[in-house]
Parts: sequence; structure tokens; C-alpha cells
Amino acid sequence: MTLNTNPFKLSLFWVLQISGWLLYGVIYYLIYYSDKDLDAANTFGFAVTYVVAFLVTIIMRKIYQRLDYQHRSILNVSGIVILCSVSFAVLWIYADRFVSYPIYGVEKFQKALDKITTRGNIGQIYWNSFILFTWSTLYFLINFWRQWNEQLLRTEKAELLAQSAQLQMLRYQLNPHFLFNSLNSIRALILEDQEKAREMVTELAELLRYSLVSKNNGDVPFSEEITAIQHYFAIEKKRYEDNLKVSFDIDPLAEEYPIPSFLVHPLVENAVKYGMKTSEMPLEIRINAKVIENQLLITVSNTGIWLQEDDDSRSRPAGTGTGLKNVKERLENRFPGNYTLLTSEKDGCVVIEISILRTIENAHD
Repeated sequence: MTLNTNPFKLSLFWVLQISGWLLYGVIYYLIYYSDKDLDAANTFGFAVTYVVAFLVTIIMRKIYQRLDYQHRSILNVSGIVILCSVSFAVLWIYADRFVSYPIYGVEKFQKALDKITTRGNIGQIYWNSFILFTWSTLYFLINFWRQWNEQLLRTEKAELLAQSAQLQMLRYQLNPHFLFNSLNSIRALILEDQEKAREMVTELAELLRYSLVSKNNGDVPFSEEITAIQHYFAIEKKRYEDNLKVSFDIDPLAEEYPIPSFLVHPLVENAVKYGMKTSEMPLEIRINAKVIENQLLITVSNTGIWLQEDDDSRSRPAGTGTGLKNVKERLENRFPGNYTLLTSEKDGCVVIEISILRTIENAHD
């Protein structure tokens, strides 16, 4: 959330609200009153009319803000807008005359109220309703335009974050240490067990394929992410052998749940990288996923301790917080307001928990 450092800065609504009604009043005056001499009473009455309209539309805005129009049909919203426009058009007339009656006199004010059902007043209600309906239409159109732009910006930012995550994964996977260890293991296996050597080459190829395919900038079924993670562990187990133990507990319902690609992978990388530095051997890593009431719950845990940034007794490995920060930013852009990311230490383990609520909006984005 960004704070408004300028207390006098108006929001877009107030800029359009104030300038719109001023412009309408000026145009109306130039068309109907520019060639007439207005006395003080008529000038006051003219001003009151537009002040009342200004206040009436603010009340309508409060009603529309409470209206969950995104989950209503167009006909339903149109009906509510028409009803509000007519109702507040009548309120506009009564309020205008009530405020103006000290100028025009009680007798004239009462006479105007008695004639509220005459043809002239009915015509005024129609005209005011049309003005308020036009105002309401512009209000919703501008809101939809702003939401569309915000969604476009979120999408663009999500794509940039996905590309950043992909580049980060490529850096992890293609760094000299990773390739050196992987290729050395493959070379040793060629002489010892050619079948296992071929399997490891396949694991490495599949892991790189997942990193390189263009579709990984979007969503993938959770099962594809898990498959890539399994390829990664298959290679790392050749390196660490009995010092690395991995277990999966994946609910079948979670496998088809769509998530941004490379969302869980950085957490697994960190679990291996930092778990090896802080855990007693063997390092145990557990990945759990389940779906409860349309909510995906993912847990990545490893034995060891959490390395705090301000811990002077240990030097925190470079990049510890980068992967986690990227994951959080991608969650915020892909599932704004519909996710949680928690980190904790439980029973000698570092635990990262992600909860994603699948709504109608993010299911079809």
C-alpha cells in the first residue's frame, strides 16, 4: 500500500466529479441564461440546483461502491442504476426546492410541491433521471477502464516476474557447480552403469526443457511443477547420495491446480542449498500439497534452521531471500488478496507454507 504524501492531492473521482459538474453548469448557463438578467434569488437557485446534484451523485457513488457489480449481470446492474437514477431524480427536485424556499418564499415553495405531479414536474423528473443515468454510466465505464488498466499492469508485471524467475532458475541450473557435479556423476556412471547414466542424462534434459519452453511464463498444472522438481532431486541425489532424503505427499486434486511456473522450484532449491549448511545429515525434505474447499495448500519443509539476515554468528548465503521474495511478488500479482505465504521453524525444520484460493476471476485470467 502506498501512502499519499500530498494531503491536497485529489483522486481521479473527485477531479472528474468537480470539473464535470462545473462544466455542465457553465454549459447549461450559457445555453439558457446567458441572454437573461439573473437577480440574486435566481442566481442562488441556479447554484443550489447544481450543488444538490453534486451531493446526490456522491450518495449514489456510495451505493455503487457497496454494489458487487462484478458478480452481477448487466441487466441486474442496469436495473439498479435506473432505479437509483429515478429515485434520486425525485430527491434532487425536493431537496432543491427545500433548500431554495427561503429565497422564493414558503408560499411559492408549497405551491411547487403541490404541483409535483404536473406535466412540467414529471418532465423535470425525466430530465434529472437522464442526467443521473448518464452520470452513472460514466461512473461505471471509468471504473471498468481503470480496472482493465490495473489488470493489464498486473499481467505485464507477472510476465516480467515469470521471466525473472525463469532466468533465476537457469542461473541455478546452468551454474558451473551444478553442471560440473552433474556431468561428473554422468561420466562416472558411464563406466559403472550405462543405464543409470542414460537416466541421469534424461533427468538433466527434462529439467532444462522445463526451464526453456516458452509456455512456462504462464500457468502450468501443479503436476508439471512437481515433475520438474522430481527431475531436479533425481540429479541432486546422485550428488548427495544418502545425505539427501526426499518425500512427496501430493493430493490428486492438487495435481491439476494451475499455478505460475517455477513458483515452488525456488523454495526447493533453497531447501537443498541452505538445508545442507544447517541440517544434520541426512537432510530431509518434504513436499506436501492438498486441496481443501477450492484452496491449494503447499508445504515445503526441510530439516535445519532458518538463517536470519541479522544473525552475526553466521554469514547468510548470498541470495537466500531473493527466491522467496520473487515467489511472494508473483503470488501477489497472480492471486492478489487470495493467497498467504508463511515461514516458520517447527520441530527442527524450516517450513514454508503457501495457500492459494482459486476464485472465478483467477481461474479464468
